[in-house]
Amino acid sequence: MEAYPPDYVQHNLPLVLLSGLGQLDRDSAKSPPARQESGARISTESPECHSDQAKRLLQAFRSLDGTDRAWNSSAQPGPTSSIRFKIKAVGRTYSLPPRKAAPLPQSPGAEGPHVARNTELHSPLSPLSPGSPVFPDGVFTPLWLHKHQEQVPCLVLAAFQISANEASQDERLRGDINAIRNALTRSMFKTRFAVLLISDRSILEAPDLEDRLGMIRRATNLDSKSGLFFMPPMGSDAEIETFVHDMMKVLQPQCVDYYRDLTKHARRKKARGGPPPLSHTPVGGASQATTQSGWNVRYEFKQAVFAEYRQEMDVAERHFAAALEELFSTEGGVLETTTNWSPRWNEARLLSDVTALRILRCQLWLGQTTGAVQSWMSYKHRMKDLIDLRGKGSGTYSWAAWEGRWAVIMSQLIQRAEVPSLQRPPPESSSELAVFVEPERVALATERLRPWDLLHHPGYWLRLLSQGIRARWVRALAIPDEDRLSPGQSPASSVANRWKTYDAYLVPDPHEEMSVSAEGGHDHVAELGTACTQASKEFAARQQLRMSEQIRLELAEDLISAGQPSDAIKLLMEIWESCTWREDEWHIPFARLLRMLLDCARQGDTEQYSSMIPAVTWELLAIASDGSSDTPLDLMNCVPAPSENGAIALTNRDGDRLCPFVVSFAFATQSSYVGESQQCQLTLMLNTATTAKPIQLSSVHIRLGKKQVHVNHESDSTQSSTAPELTILPSFAEHDSGSSDVTADLLFSPQSPKTFQFEIMLREAQVCRIDEVIIYVKEPSFNLEHVLADHCVLPLNRWQVRGDEKADSVLLPHVDPKAITILPKPPKLQISLLEPRKNYFTDEHIRLRVNVFNEETDCISGTITPALVGTTDDPATSLKWASDDASGAPAVISELSASSSTTKELLLQAPTEASSIALTLEVQYALKSDLDTVLSKAVTFDLSFVPAFEATFTFLPRWNPDPWPSYFSNTNTDIPTGIKQQWGFCAQLSSLTDQDVLLRTLEVVVHEVQGDVLCTVAEATRTNEVLLTAQARHMSEFELISQKLSLDDRRASHIDLSLIATWSVGTATETAETIIAVPRLTVPTSEPRVLCTIERGQTGASPILRYHLENPSTHYLTFALTMEANDDFGFSGPKYRALSLTPLSRSQVEYRLQLHNDTEGGSWISPNLQVVDSYYNKTLRVHPGDAHVKLAADKTVQAWTGVDDETTS
Repeated sequence: MEAYPPDYVQHNLPLVLLSGLGQLDRDSAKSPPARQESGARISTESPECHSDQAKRLLQAFRSLDGTDRAWNSSAQPGPTSSIRFKIKAVGRTYSLPPRKAAPLPQSPGAEGPHVARNTELHSPLSPLSPGSPVFPDGVFTPLWLHKHQEQVPCLVLAAFQISANEASQDERLRGDINAIRNALTRSMFKTRFAVLLISDRSILEAPDLEDRLGMIRRATNLDSKSGLFFMPPMGSDAEIETFVHDMMKVLQPQCVDYYRDLTKHARRKKARGGPPPLSHTPVGGASQATTQSGWNVRYEFKQAVFAEYRQEMDVAERHFAAALEELFSTEGGVLETTTNWSPRWNEARLLSDVTALRILRCQLWLGQTTGAVQSWMSYKHRMKDLIDLRGKGSGTYSWAAWEGRWAVIMSQLIQRAEVPSLQRPPPESSSELAVFVEPERVALATERLRPWDLLHHPGYWLRLLSQGIRARWVRALAIPDEDRLSPGQSPASSVANRWKTYDAYLVPDPHEEMSVSAEGGHDHVAELGTACTQASKEFAARQQLRMSEQIRLELAEDLISAGQPSDAIKLLMEIWESCTWREDEWHIPFARLLRMLLDCARQGDTEQYSSMIPAVTWELLAIASDGSSDTPLDLMNCVPAPSENGAIALTNRDGDRLCPFVVSFAFATQSSYVGESQQCQLTLMLNTATTAKPIQLSSVHIRLGKKQVHVNHESDSTQSSTAPELTILPSFAEHDSGSSDVTADLLFSPQSPKTFQFEIMLREAQVCRIDEVIIYVKEPSFNLEHVLADHCVLPLNRWQVRGDEKADSVLLPHVDPKAITILPKPPKLQISLLEPRKNYFTDEHIRLRVNVFNEETDCISGTITPALVGTTDDPATSLKWASDDASGAPAVISELSASSSTTKELLLQAPTEASSIALTLEVQYALKSDLDTVLSKAVTFDLSFVPAFEATFTFLPRWNPDPWPSYFSNTNTDIPTGIKQQWGFCAQLSSLTDQDVLLRTLEVVVHEVQGDVLCTVAEATRTNEVLLTAQARHMSEFELISQKLSLDDRRASHIDLSLIATWSVGTATETAETIIAVPRLTVPTSEPRVLCTIERGQTGASPILRYHLENPSTHYLTFALTMEANDDFGFSGPKYRALSLTPLSRSQVEYRLQLHNDTEGGSWISPNLQVVDSYYNKTLRVHPGDAHVKLAADKTVQAWTGVDDETTS
């Protein structure tokens, strides 16, 4: 937009004139253009306000200035909100432009008809005024826009300082205010006026100020709400800004009304059909005047500009469109009726461009992005048709410059409008810059859109600018030499012919556009470089890297064409280092880049440029094709002579640089074992144009894990370098570093692959794949190294086989030929357990015999490590070798000969709970012939642990013959005084094994007694050994005596016991100890009980049956006893009886029995004595009192009638 007058292209804002607050540098630099006439002058005698508050007030007003704000509705709202102004600060003196032009001068004594002055005079800028730049047939001038934007304000705001202590200055204030009002009245402009009084004290501090303000208002006839404002002292900038915003909100309707009145005036003049015809002859005798179409354009343009002042952009766009249509109208339009040789033609074109520009700005302002692009394209086509039809054609450099200018206008409008969709997102956002703006709904609903109908980012339009500059340059170069001479050096006929041939609209004349001298002329290259650089940055910011690189590449071509190779090579190097064409395989533009870079490097004489030649040639070989260049590429001789600083060192890595060699690799097999030789094939082919010269590699390094194979060059005159061949490399020795060296012929011709077959031994069990291939080229002038990573090496899918006449190939059945799975060498060592058992027992000390048998063909040495899996957190479980005290330590196998075996003994402490444990034996060994290869084998044995036996317990009361304590006896307080009670604890052990178990000892251990009771076990340990056969049972009974510490304690007691069994399996010497927990036993001490015992002496004597009744409570109890008759015996004793027991006492009832069938040895009888508590009517259960009495399965009491020494328990 720099080619157009600034007044034509700037956005119009309501002009507010600040008087009395000083003048800033920005306002003083803009002085109005000199005019012959002068308008009304505003001048006051009051001094300017220079206080600190006045300075801050001026800055607050300048914050409302919208000159530098974005051209959109967010930065500059419309009239319904707080609009922005153009704030202009002046001093106490200001001159307004004249409202009417001066009358024409008349000669003295001349007679003529008298014409009223007000009907003859017009605006100084009107086509009707002789002094106007557009007189008599022009349409518009930018001076009109300058007048309204810079000279004629919509509001004059005069600021005065008023002091609370100086009432004498009020008269001068009233005079100055009235003077300004009178000057505005004389100017005939409808400018609004307001006064701001800045006081040093508030009305609360100086109440007389209110009366003084009222007198000033009445004397000046100012409106108290919108004409006179009072500003008390304010301390903060925020208060001042708030005051200014509120004041301008009050004055905003007056400003908008000012431009609305001007719009009405222009509309009325257009409705009248234009001004009356000229009443006098134009200057110079010309009779032509502005056409009716020109007047319509003028009025429409004015209404559009006034709508912009009101920020009504939709109205402005409508009037601008009407003015543009009037300019292009085929029925008497301005461009239709104006001749192309007239200066008015270029003025009309200028007005047309500005009108279209303002239409685009209005549409972008309103968010009509797609409409703006369509308007831009439509105007371009219409202007091209007009130039071809009525102008000098679209083949001139002027039209190319116009196309570029029209493109950059769109770019600048987008940047000034700050279109939200094209703005850079905030740093915290993850979204990227948009490439184009989505079409608005109106555009989507009307028609199907083309891609170029959408609004793209500024880089798109800057690229169009570069195309226009390039076309302008080409057409300027086509200007003949005779037209490049200045008019003073050319004949008149030639100069006259230029005006018919060349269009100089906003461009220099031919001799200035492309001068003959080297110093003169337009700098097309610099302009093109600026445009391409800006466009490239815009594309790169939106990740359109390919287009960014393409633009810079085209610029480099232009720089080379302009004879600037040094600038071109700098640009080409930037593209070469970071371009995406290399990775994306866009070989055509990349080849152009490399060709230009190579040509520029050859032209340069510096060492830096010479070092680029082999690197560029190397990459160019990678993408060269037949017919791409007449000069064959020769890498070996690309640098003519070595540098003084030695050979050039270049290191390339695939991905950063292209490689002309295609490298393929394959293993012969998919899997193998450690220590076995692996067959590999490596194929290299120089994939370049067949016209290229052969390349001799100095060496090729192949790295596979820790192994490296170095293939060095050694020429072979017996083989041809052009025919495909298979080279089987000889076996090579491996160095201590893991590398191996071998030689082969490494001379490669284009499109002639060579395959190298070699063997390698891998000694680690893993998935091995090729890591990298490094290609070396060493010449006297340069050394080049190119590293190809794994992903850059192709898989060789066919295995080359040497035939009788030529090499053949076999398809490899591998998914990934570049990888091989190295498996551990299969061990032949056998591990087994000797005499394993099906089940092992908990708590057992186990000896496991491990047999190791060597089936290898060589002597071995190694270690065997045991481990348990599934032991959970049982601390009792342990595992160690019998020959080693350390738990879990490996056992050493020393030089075990082939086909021999050895036995190791493993000690295992079984867990205490039933479980299943996996015993893992891991052997690591090496053959005596290959100590570097370690073989391993792991064998797992499942061991099941079950309990050796199951225990059941019974707890029964027993008769204790010891006397009970009495309250009346004197006892020692340190001795327990409670009742002694005897109990029978029976433990029955049942064998759960299929083997014999020897019970060595049984022991009852009292762990804890609760309830203040003393518990003792008679014969707690049984040492007699008992052999439990499979599924057999054994019963052991222990006597427990409990006694309360106090006779008064009636609480129940609890006893925690455990049974400890010491046993062994069969005749084994190792003994195991099993601790069996006994459920908690409850001992009641205050409940009455009945115990039954039987006594019988020698054979033939009558047995005596005794019932013992105990009352350990503190209550007096009475029982009713009833002995029922029985078929097995008769009895002597009370059949019915009542028995009373005092507290803490016991008694017994005897019955002498007469057996009916006295069998030899004795028998079990079932006496039935019913004992009923008379008070509670509760039947007491009879318990066995000794070993000769038991409870049957139906809970009845049975007594043994045999002698004591033959009793069966």
